Amino acid sequence: MADLTADAATAQNIGRRARQEDAVIAHMPQGGPGLAVLSDGMGGHDDGDLASRILVSEMFGELFMAAARSTPGQAPFRAALDSANARLRQHIGAGCISPDTGGTLVSVAVDGDHLSWLSVGDSPLYLCRDGALTRLNENHSMAEQLDLMVQNGAMDADKAERHPHRHCLTSAVTGRQIPRVDCPADPLRLLPGDTLLLASDGLDVLPDTEILNLIARHAGSDSAALARALMAAVADKDRPEQDNVSIVVIRLAAPVSQPVRLPARLRKSLSRLLPRLHPVAEGRRAVRDALGGLRL
Repeated sequence: MADLTADAATAQNIGRRARQEDAVIAHMPQGGPGLAVLSDGMGGHDDGDLASRILVSEMFGELFMAAARSTPGQAPFRAALDSANARLRQHIGAGCISPDTGGTLVSVAVDGDHLSWLSVGDSPLYLCRDGALTRLNENHSMAEQLDLMVQNGAMDADKAERHPHRHCLTSAVTGRQIPRVDCPADPLRLLPGDTLLLASDGLDVLPDTEILNLIARHAGSDSAALARALMAAVADKDRPEQDNVSIVVIRLAAPVSQPVRLPARLRKSLSRLLPRLHPVAEGRRAVRDALGGLRL
């Protein structure tokens, strides 16, 4: 497994909503598995903001402990989802939050050059690679069914896009049985230069082409700069019904090679040897060039 460095940043915008119903967390330490979790509280339901925070905190905590135990495969994701769903059910049963609530969930683990994920609902997970933007996870909403009808010639594309039930979820985490879960058995191989983007559906106001342009324009920037640019682009749309927006940006790069650090005794010996080398300047220069990668 090749090592990649992962630079992550999160950003949120309340949009035109009364409160922020998204929750997000990302932790990408160097030399260890990185985690990110995002949840979009079910819009229009009571306590969506509380539900998303319960789901994110429980999911992240369970995944973090599994990473510390080096537990491989799908098992940590499935166990963490069960725990998050049970915790939400516990709060509902205790009367702390409304029973008519829940949220989407998208969580990722970046381990070396491997990406694993679990998602429920319509919050997207994108991969930008070689100038193309690809959605990696399933879309558990009516949009998936409507787009399939368009592909089969059963519905006009414009009608499907404007359908009033397009954003209705077909699966969510509600404390009850979860109809659909996307958790691939095999991890995805990551490459240097890849950009991952987790988002709530408030980012839908930006077309794929605009997201790609922003990623390309910030190719030399860190994840925080790209996250700010994406949020600024959403704000520039100035949509009167703009939903909450939350994102996690993760940029992958090859590790920077470190210069060789010689032991102290060897450095001291070489320092004494250099003045005794061939007195011709070119000879000394050649030796110093040959040792240029060493810290004396």
